[in-house]
Amino acid sequence: MTIHPLKQVDHDAVAGDDPTFPAALGKDDQLLRSLDISKSKPKRLPTLPKISLGVFLKNFPKSAIKSKQPRPQQRITSTAALGKNDQLLGSLDVSKSTSNPMPTLPSVSLSVFLKNVPRSGIKTKLPRPQQRIERTDQLVYCNSLLLQESLALPSSEQEPTLDKDELAWLTEIKNDPMEQDRLQWLATRMVEAFIQEGIKDSIEIAEIVALGPILEKESYRKLLSSLITGFEESPLMDTNLLQGLVQLVQSSSPGHLVSDDLIKILSILRIRLQGTHQQSTEHPYYLTLAISRVLDVMADHKIQDLDRVLEHEPLSGVLSGLKGSTDPYLMYQACYAFQALQYVPNNETVLQAVLRHSQGVVDGVVKITALGKLDLGSVLEGLGNLQDALGNIIGVAGTVYEGTSSLMESGQGVMESLKERYGAGQKRPWYAAIRAAYALAEAGQLKDLNRLICEAPCRRDPLFQWGICQLLGEVAIDLIWPATSRQQANELLGRLYKSDPEWGRDESVKVWMVTIIDKVGSIADQEVAANALTLKQELASGDTPATRHPYPLRFRLPIPATSPILAKVQDIPYLEYELYKLRLQRLQEYDERAIYVLPEAKPSLLAKDDELFPLLEKVLEFLASDCQVMLILGDSGAGKSTFNRYLEHLLWKEYKRGGPIPLFINLPAIDEPQNNMVDKQLQFLNFDEDQIMELKLHRQLILICDGYDESQQLINLHTANSLNQTGQWDTKMVISCRSQYLGRSYQDRFKPQPTDRYKWTPQRVFQEAVIAPFSEEQIEDYIEQYVPLEPRTWSTEDYMDKLTTIPNLMDLVTNPFLLLLALEALPDVTMGNQDLSTIKIVRIQLYDTFVNHWLNVNNRRLQSNPLSKQDYDMLGMLEDAGFEAMGVDYCTRLASAMFEKLDGKAVVQYLHLKDKTTWKVEYFGPDPEVRLLREASPVTRSGTHFQFLHRSMLEYFFSCTVVRSSTSVPVDECAPQSTPDSSDVQSLDPMCPLFTRNLLDEPPVLQFLSERVQENPIFKGQLLEVVERTKTDVSFVTAAVNAISILVKAGVTFHRHDFQGIRIPGADLSGGQFDSALFQGADLRGANLGMSWLRKADFSNALMEGVRFGELPYLEEDDDAWSCCYSPDGRMLAVGLQRGGISIYDTLTWEKIHSLAGHDGDINSLALSPDSQRLVSGSVDKAVRVWDCGNGNLLATMNGHTRNVFLVDFSPCGKKVASASEDKSVRLWDSVTGEPLFVLEGHKGAVNSVKFTPDGRRLVSCGDDKTIRFWDVETGAPGDAWELDHGPVMCLDISPDGHQLVSGHRGGTLRLWSTASGSAGPDLYGHANNIVRVLFSADGQRIASAGFDSTVKLWDASSGVLVSEFSCNIIPIDISFSSNGEHLAVIDTSSEVRLWDADSSGSGLGLYGHSSLVMTVAYLPTGQFIWSASLDKTVLEWDARTGAVGSAHSLPVDPVFSIAFSPDMNHTAAGFRDGSIQLWDLGTSELGPTLEGHTGDVVRLTYSPCGQWIASASMDKTVRLWEPESTEQGHVLANMDCGSHGATSVIFSPKGQQLAAGDVDGTVNIFDTQSRTLFRTTTLEETIDALAYSPNGQELAISTKGLLFFWDLQSKEPNLKLEADPSGTGCIVYSPCGRWIACGSYGNTVQIYGRHSSGMGAKCVVAVVDGFLRRVTDIAWSPVEPLEFVTSSNDRSVRVWRMSKSSDSDGGVSVDLIWGSDIGMLGTFGMILEGATGINAINRKLLLQRDAIDTLASGANEAEVGTYGE
Repeated sequence: MTIHPLKQVDHDAVAGDDPTFPAALGKDDQLLRSLDISKSKPKRLPTLPKISLGVFLKNFPKSAIKSKQPRPQQRITSTAALGKNDQLLGSLDVSKSTSNPMPTLPSVSLSVFLKNVPRSGIKTKLPRPQQRIERTDQLVYCNSLLLQESLALPSSEQEPTLDKDELAWLTEIKNDPMEQDRLQWLATRMVEAFIQEGIKDSIEIAEIVALGPILEKESYRKLLSSLITGFEESPLMDTNLLQGLVQLVQSSSPGHLVSDDLIKILSILRIRLQGTHQQSTEHPYYLTLAISRVLDVMADHKIQDLDRVLEHEPLSGVLSGLKGSTDPYLMYQACYAFQALQYVPNNETVLQAVLRHSQGVVDGVVKITALGKLDLGSVLEGLGNLQDALGNIIGVAGTVYEGTSSLMESGQGVMESLKERYGAGQKRPWYAAIRAAYALAEAGQLKDLNRLICEAPCRRDPLFQWGICQLLGEVAIDLIWPATSRQQANELLGRLYKSDPEWGRDESVKVWMVTIIDKVGSIADQEVAANALTLKQELASGDTPATRHPYPLRFRLPIPATSPILAKVQDIPYLEYELYKLRLQRLQEYDERAIYVLPEAKPSLLAKDDELFPLLEKVLEFLASDCQVMLILGDSGAGKSTFNRYLEHLLWKEYKRGGPIPLFINLPAIDEPQNNMVDKQLQFLNFDEDQIMELKLHRQLILICDGYDESQQLINLHTANSLNQTGQWDTKMVISCRSQYLGRSYQDRFKPQPTDRYKWTPQRVFQEAVIAPFSEEQIEDYIEQYVPLEPRTWSTEDYMDKLTTIPNLMDLVTNPFLLLLALEALPDVTMGNQDLSTIKIVRIQLYDTFVNHWLNVNNRRLQSNPLSKQDYDMLGMLEDAGFEAMGVDYCTRLASAMFEKLDGKAVVQYLHLKDKTTWKVEYFGPDPEVRLLREASPVTRSGTHFQFLHRSMLEYFFSCTVVRSSTSVPVDECAPQSTPDSSDVQSLDPMCPLFTRNLLDEPPVLQFLSERVQENPIFKGQLLEVVERTKTDVSFVTAAVNAISILVKAGVTFHRHDFQGIRIPGADLSGGQFDSALFQGADLRGANLGMSWLRKADFSNALMEGVRFGELPYLEEDDDAWSCCYSPDGRMLAVGLQRGGISIYDTLTWEKIHSLAGHDGDINSLALSPDSQRLVSGSVDKAVRVWDCGNGNLLATMNGHTRNVFLVDFSPCGKKVASASEDKSVRLWDSVTGEPLFVLEGHKGAVNSVKFTPDGRRLVSCGDDKTIRFWDVETGAPGDAWELDHGPVMCLDISPDGHQLVSGHRGGTLRLWSTASGSAGPDLYGHANNIVRVLFSADGQRIASAGFDSTVKLWDASSGVLVSEFSCNIIPIDISFSSNGEHLAVIDTSSEVRLWDADSSGSGLGLYGHSSLVMTVAYLPTGQFIWSASLDKTVLEWDARTGAVGSAHSLPVDPVFSIAFSPDMNHTAAGFRDGSIQLWDLGTSELGPTLEGHTGDVVRLTYSPCGQWIASASMDKTVRLWEPESTEQGHVLANMDCGSHGATSVIFSPKGQQLAAGDVDGTVNIFDTQSRTLFRTTTLEETIDALAYSPNGQELAISTKGLLFFWDLQSKEPNLKLEADPSGTGCIVYSPCGRWIACGSYGNTVQIYGRHSSGMGAKCVVAVVDGFLRRVTDIAWSPVEPLEFVTSSNDRSVRVWRMSKSSDSDGGVSVDLIWGSDIGMLGTFGMILEGATGINAINRKLLLQRDAIDTLASGANEAEVGTYGE
């Protein structure tokens, strides 16, 4: 038994439901009732003389090491040791009820204690702060005091427990948080040192378990796990380790233990006991004693989940098996353990069971005195009532036990009782009384313990006496008790022996008492030992039994005299001092007043702007996860550094001793950060080598690496520094980089890389976030913090008003740094401007204004400062020269030097004595001019490090070395002035970077220069002239490459421009607009023409070696393609066709090597065998076929499916084939014989996909029933079935290593899964519609997905980040990676098989314009702007002259089916598939009413010319007329009987008097809008595609498939028919003058019709506009430019065209492109390649497929011929 009784007594016992039963029935009372025991009381004990053994006359403070206490009102959930009973018992709130006194017994006065001696616990000399701790007991004492102080109750609620020395020490230590941390750190490190130690001796075990009460939870649990493992794995039983484990369990603090710990320990002890109980009694004794103590803790814990079959019954059997032992001590421990087992499991502790039977229970709640003392009256009363209850149970059980006298009356002793399994299977009061006795002793209530011994109802029970004797013996030998108390405990044993007639009637009890006294006589405490020896001599007589206890009598392992573990730990450098100083320094350096707005972010560069999350939350989630690196991207000035500093500040504020250490690293300030980056930063912070090594071995760092791009890095810092590798730094890395700095496969620079790439297991070790632009709310929040920083004349409202009024400014300042610049510049910019709407601001203007403002303010500051005469004179000279201009010149020269000398590194270190002879002295030296300019410039200083206020400032000033703002150039007013013209290149400095440096390597600088082009037409002309000069002067080539790249980036269009003979090798022309441009003879070698518009551009005789177009040629089939699959060896690509054919291509030559026929329907799926020798196909014809890839022969046909086969797959061994079908089944076949093996049924809907796991043991299938199911390949048995909540599962794939599964769902969600656990990983969002196919690349690094949103997306498999996106002309239905992952084949139900470079950035990166098909366009009435509406849910405003994108409006609705603008362009109406029409106010961006009435798709909408009416055409066969101001159903003008189809088009006449509508069956009806009656009708042979009224309203143009009809409305029928585009005409528009008619065709052209001079009715095609990649959706004529019109297309384009007279002799017209939006796709229609050299076969084929013209293509020389493939 232990000195620890109950660690916890919950006060949540409640009364039972039966009102006739006593309150708070526990399990014992329920048992009584269930047995239907009579309520008559059992026989009472006979009256005996009352005995008073008044040895303990007063209660002492509780004993044991003073340890961690629960907070007031805190629920105690641990098995906290008896050392915490004052708090624990305090939770019981037991009242001092004595209304039911115990039976009166005659008294025998045996008073021994003359005074109370407080129990002191462990006490040593208290050390001074920072003094070395010499002994472990000193460390325990100090930490116990700190815990007691931190958890102490208010002084009014507790007795004083600390003496003045302790209070003084605590007062001093409380003012030294580092010393508090050190004391706990020592304990934590001791645990770590103990765990690392191989062999543990008894001294180390005793030393370490003494720390149990003071350990923090993490350290405690580590130590517990170590002891459990050590004992379990030890082949020989170590009794010291066993006792240490039990002692640690008993000394746990609240919350440190869980029930599983105790159950596991008990199981280990039981198993060990089962294996040793047949041996000598020594080991069984120690094991049984340990089991007893663990069961005590479990009983106190109210453990309820101990398995009765697996643990309870086996342990009962083992304990029962010990009854035959001849060792009474072992037998007693077994009996005690057996009794403890009866309380496990249970719903109340032993003490609760006792107290519940007393009147100290009020409303089912046990009461405790205010000072946390257990009320003895309640205990005795409860024991008496419990005695009665248990007596009844015994009576029913038929035992001989009647009251406590049964043993004496029967003449049985302990040995006989045990051998008869006395008490077996029943709870006995003696056990409860002993537990209460231990509780009293632990609480220090020795006086009450004395009374309990005298008055306990079961005091005559020899087992109770045996237990009490052991308790007194343990007190007597425990050195933490005062010597007086230990002597008195020994004396009480003697008094009981000599003076109590009932105590020791049993011979074994007497033996036990003498044995204990004898053992006390042998302890080291001479005074107590001498007292015991004297007592033993007094007891010596002839009948005194001989002692025979062979086991040591001790409660806990003694704290050893030496402390070897502590001594070892003391030698470890304590780093918390240095960390504490660093923390204070970093917290002080952070400006709490700095403006900070929490940023939002999106998951990747390609993610949608509405996929935002709080960045800080995401980073904190990352820090709490297993991920290693988080990349934070953002534009320049997006707030990356600000966020990093805020994150560091937050982490330092929340830093706890021993926790992760935040380490901010300014990467540009680290020399070669790829080598020992962490060590270098710590050395900079003054950590020595020993401290750095200590951190490396034992601590985790949170590296906040700022400015990856500014450090000019191109390598992976995580990998280069071997972070998170064995023996290296344990880190979490948050690293920031500008988005503009990244190129292809940028994630490889940041993702942790494997040391052995062949053993790489994909895991989620990398995350990414892209800081989003500020919202309007964030901008206002920023301004509210900005305004109070300085005295200002403007309020927040003033700033917001200016930002929202100045055109486009709000979009510009969504960047935080630009917002700051704008706020600084706005007062100057707006000064004197009355009409703010006329102000136009671009980003570079903000920099110009901010710099001048900064220099002006600092000039005034210098003037107001006290200066030396030398400085004062210099300041005057600078002002005379123009201070602002001189400041800009200084910064420009400094930026140029930093790029020239440091290659653009952002930080300069200057030490005067070291650098006074270097270039740095010119910018940082002591010269007054240099010093004044530096102090006034936007340059910051940190020690010896200098850098610009922001990285973008360095790049801005570097761009100024090429061209400066007109306000920043020093001007000599006396010198004659000249105005350079656009051809003056002499004003450009030939030594500036434009001529000497490849600026393509500096995208931000290129961006600044492109913005300078937009606001400085002279600079634009100079750059154009530089390009022209290359025709005759090769010295301009470098400058020309930079110049043309800048111009293209600035959005300058070059339609019809003459570039003949220019030399621009390596130029970046991507996304450029070169319609009809002339490049004959130009040197374009190595140029990038990706996604450029090259329609009709002439490249005759151009040098084009190495030119990049960013795409690969496609494969052309006769039928539409439906499926594809690369072979595992990469040598073949198989393509399944619509009508059952299969083509196999050689990927080296891309020649078709086989055409397979046999299926009768579409080929839905293909798969190649692992050896690439066989092909399996699944078809709509329900069959599965296997083919020989070598000769094309059919090998096997597998029939059995009853509906479409959706997907097929080969097993990894190639011997089996699996097929998934619409018939709800999966079938498994023998791939050689074709024989069916299994039909796997379980899905409740169509099975959309099936895949073998890489080991070939399982199949995984998914289907419309929203499940993923697993199947055993060998048996066909079903396995796990995952029921999902993401809708039907359309497709799935398994990673090559089998660890991950990815599923694609209806609605557009992708989800990653762990195949081992079935747990869901991240969801990948990006698709806007159903996902039809998903697959892993062969290396498992990437995932490709194809969706109904006409996109194919590439994802990083480890991070879930979207890395690339490709746009398709139509919906992709199948995709396949090549075996090396370089190429991606895409099937989109056309006859073209697209082959994309999977490593390219994809189409759609960096686009401006719409991201989906554009449905309609319209000019504003002024003709200055154009509005377009798209399925991407946006309305964009375009400058009609330049094509610049202005405002953008987001449609707050889902993608629409049709859309129309009101005539005043203030409103729009959108029609949906469900028949509803949503109105929207474009001015306020607010939704208007919803018009409901149609029951089918709303296919066309139009506003009346007056704007009062909306007409709609629907597939529900009706045309409706609506009044927008009313939400009532529109009047049904027509209910056309057109079979199962409906209306297709509707249009108002110019004056709105008529409404024409066409339908699918070819009927055209014209209605009178006033009377709403039918005016005219006609029926044609084909579906009506489009209608248009002439400007005078007298003619109606009608288009059907391949024909145009013109109807003079004075006639009853159309009177003119013309042949048109055979594919059909989707839109028709008359020009305002009525002379021209523009028709947009389904054949991707616009046809212009004009009247012949021969007559008003005659018309003919005068021009065809081609080059559209998809159908033209809408055309609108300019209201102010008669020959100008705008088009929209399903290729996402908006383009403006102008007609002019053609130079041809036939008098036709030509149509030229004015501007067009970037669609992110290559446009080469009509591109001329005649004589162009250096084009390889791949590019030539690509260009010809895109309708380029090359008359010499067939004669390409061998040098130009190449192959592409694997």
